[in-house]
Parts: sequence; structure tokens; C-alpha cells
Amino acid sequence: ENMSLGLDLFTGEAFNMTVDLKKGSNLEAQPDWMHGLGVEALEQTRLEANLSRMPAFTATTRGPMEAILQDGRIDATERVQALTILESINITAAEALVDALEDGRVDDDEMADVNLSQLANEGLTLQDMRAWHLRAWMPSLPAGKIEVVYDFRMLAGVPTYEIDLKMSQWQPMYPQLTIIANGLDGQDAELFIDGLDTTMPRNVEINALFSTQENLTVPRVSVDMYYDAGVRLKSAHAILIDHNALTRVEALVVGIPQSTDVSAVIGDVLVLELVVPEIYRINGHSADSLMLKQLRYIDGFWYPSTAFMRDLPGEMALSTVPDTRFDIRKQTAFQGMRTLDYSSNTNDMDLYLEASGRAIEAKGDVLMLAEDLPTRFVLELTDDFGMRVESSGSGVKKVYVRQTDVPAQPGVTIERVEVVGQNLKGATIHLYTLPGEYPIIVIDDITDGRLVATAEAYVQPGVIEPWLNPILGDFEMEGRAVLLDAQFTGIVPTASSVGVNGIVTDLSLVGSLTGEFVETRHVMVIDPISSALASGLAMIFG
Repeated sequence: ENMSLGLDLFTGEAFNMTVDLKKGSNLEAQPDWMHGLGVEALEQTRLEANLSRMPAFTATTRGPMEAILQDGRIDATERVQALTILESINITAAEALVDALEDGRVDDDEMADVNLSQLANEGLTLQDMRAWHLRAWMPSLPAGKIEVVYDFRMLAGVPTYEIDLKMSQWQPMYPQLTIIANGLDGQDAELFIDGLDTTMPRNVEINALFSTQENLTVPRVSVDMYYDAGVRLKSAHAILIDHNALTRVEALVVGIPQSTDVSAVIGDVLVLELVVPEIYRINGHSADSLMLKQLRYIDGFWYPSTAFMRDLPGEMALSTVPDTRFDIRKQTAFQGMRTLDYSSNTNDMDLYLEASGRAIEAKGDVLMLAEDLPTRFVLELTDDFGMRVESSGSGVKKVYVRQTDVPAQPGVTIERVEVVGQNLKGATIHLYTLPGEYPIIVIDDITDGRLVATAEAYVQPGVIEPWLNPILGDFEMEGRAVLLDAQFTGIVPTASSVGVNGIVTDLSLVGSLTGEFVETRHVMVIDPISSALASGLAMIFG
């Protein structure tokens, strides 16, 4: 059910506004009074009985059923009695109906397997009801044109909130403004703004559109916002809790420019586009810092995915999404990897990304830190299913990537993979498999910078080799891989090294001497004999 509340007013003088509106019953929660607007809503599904189709639904059973449904819910203590009554009057979907009414609200998913036409023929229909209570306190509203709209709509099955505010020459009494709406379509939304100018009147315009797409494995929250607050704000804090999808999305921005046009999608992907007019930028920058977080509640635990950004540019496009190109005939090591595409007008933004695998439906947990991102930075899958890192200018000042708890194959779990880079302009990584599943790692296109890569894995020999299972069973041991690294600068072999579970390369000197015109290639192979010996020693000595 859609809901829209609005105020369209033109006055000749300033005034104070106090609103207290209430509709419906059974609503126990009350919104707090605040400088702003608060809404508490209760959505329930009522059972309506057509007694002409229900001869068995006599006063003996109607009375107890009405008492059970008086509060609109069927709780655990009432479940057995309600189920007994519905079954006694021949309601075929009795159990599904009782389960759905546990929280008082029946959604489409809960009724997916129920024949509503048959239920109506048996005498029961479902009627959605909404009770709500609104309180708003806005002192010192200005003379002139005022438009305030709060709109809730279901667009193609997606719950969508819109807040629209326009005021001319507003001088607020308090620097904070709060908007809270709880209970609409199973969602709670909160917005806190701090830093409004109380010293002089300014024009204010805000339009914000929020929506949640719940029909995906990982729900996605979309935000489209344009505002002009008339002054640079201290901070804004937004929270969206979806009780149906069991998610919580939170955003905090500190040091907000006077005017911004921003759009974002948060979920299994992170897409952020931001544009600030040049007149409102500070040394090319927009906000001081930004935090985005989504938590998913799965199997009794909360799993987070988080993004922090510092020194945000005045114009930015950031996208991190899983690559959806798959080919079982090609090397699968990087297929399905999360890509990163970033472009901006500055070269000093810091980025922190962390996500639990359960939060984004991916293998393993991932962490990435980048200091002084250049104006262009790309982490992507190549056309031949390798991985490429590419950046503009002098590259990324510092970057750290870690992935943990990654199931590589039956019997092999990668406990940790870490890559550290400094002044890294680019690299392309390919993994080739020779007969006998013998891997060769090739890293190309390195022109400058330092790179360190390490890994730690655990293996179960009895799972990898079935003939060892009767002896070793589920025994697990730490795996050590001895890497033989041959380095080529151009076509000339320049160095070789041996590493255990990792490599180190420093091209800063070569890059400076060659003017970054010569690319370096690393060809790495795993020595099976040395690896087996190293793994055995690790098992014995730890």
C-alpha cells in the first residue's frame, strides 16, 4: 500500500509548525518529538471471514479465534489453539496461515504456496491494513514557498522512499535535522543531518530516493540524492534496516559540500557516482570521509561488508562488482573475481574495502587498502581469464589486498593470500596448467614499483588422493610451496630467486634507469620435491 504525506505552502511570514497525526489502531509505538519528522507504522494482515461459506465456524470457535487475533498476531502460545480451530473448520492452508500470522503481517513469499482462490472459497480472505502515527516539529519555518513531501511507493514490487524538501530563505533554529520512519513494508529508515546554518537564512533543496531490491540472493539498496543545503554540513548519518531481507545498511559522511549529486548501489556490489560543482570543492575535493556498511543476518550471525574513503574527490565513479564471465574450458583461478573500476579528478583518495564472503555470496573474505589512489585505477579480468591491475600517473602509492578462507579445490583450503604493492603502475597475472595439473604463474607488464605476495594453505592428503584416505582420513597439514622465480627484463634474464609461499620483487631501480620503457616478466613454477619436503618439515617442526 502506497503512502504519501506532503505540505505545499506559501506564507507571508515566518512560523512554527507542529504536526501530530494518527491513523488506525493497535499501534503501541509512538514517534519521539524531534527537530524534524518521525513516523511509526504498523502493517498487519487481517483475516476476514465470509460466514455464509463457513457453516462450521460457529460462536464456539469464533470467540476464541477473535480473542487470538485481537492484537493481529498469532504468537507461540496461541499457535496450537489457532491451528486446531482452523483445521476444525476445514481450512486446508491452516498451518501456512498460522505461521504467516506469527508477526501479524503476511507477505507474498509466505503465501507463495497457498491457493488464495481456494482459501476464499473456504470463507477466508486476507486484507492488508496499516496504522501510523506521525509527529513533526519544525520551528522557525520561513516566509515564502515551502514544499515538503514524504512518499512511500511500491515500484515494480520494490519498496521505494522519496523525501523532497524545498524552502527559500530558511534560517533553522537548530543545526540538526532528523527524519525517522519505522515499520513501512517491514523497513526502518533514519536520517540525521548536522551542520545547518542557524546564523543566516539560506535556500535549501533536498531530494532523496531510497529503494531496496529484495528478490536477489544479496539484497541491493539504491540511493539517488541531490541536495543544496546552502552551507557546508558537518555530517550526515543514514540507516536502513530491512526486517524482511534481514539486512542493515548504514552510511556516514563527514565534511559534506554545500551541493552534491550522488547515486549509490550497495549489496553484493558497490557502485558509487558523485559530482560536486567546482565552486563547492576544496582543493578539488568534496567530502572529508565516507563510510558505507551493509550487514546480512545469516544462520544466527551478522556478516558485514564495509567501505571507508578519505579525501573524496569532487568527481568520482567507483564500481566493485563480481565478473560474470565464465568458461569451464579456460583457467578458472580468476573467474568470478571482484573487479574494481575507479576514476576521479584527484590522485590522493584513500580506500578501505572489507567484506565477509557470506555478506556478498563469494568464496572467502576479502580486504583491500589503497593509499593515494590515482585518477584512474582498474582491477579486472582479462579477455583470456587472467587478472590485470592498471593505474594512471605514478601508480598507487600503497596497496594491500588480502583474501582468507578460500576453498581452492577438494582437500585444499587457502588460509591466506596477501599482496602488497608500492608505487605499482600495473601488472598482468596469468596461471597456466601443464599436463599433470602442474601450475605455472606468469606476471607481465610490470614497469615500476615494489611487489610482495605471500600465501598460506592447508591440505588434506586423504581427500586429494583417495587411496590415502584409509590411512590419513581427514588429517590436515600446512602446505608449503617452493617457488622458483625467473625474472626477465625485456627478453634478457636478469634475476632468479627461490621463495617459500611467496615472492618479492623490486623494480623501482630498473624503472628509474629505463624510464619505465622496459617491462619485466616473472615466470614462477612450483618445485614439487622441495614443496613436499618443506611441507613435511613444517608438519614436524611447526
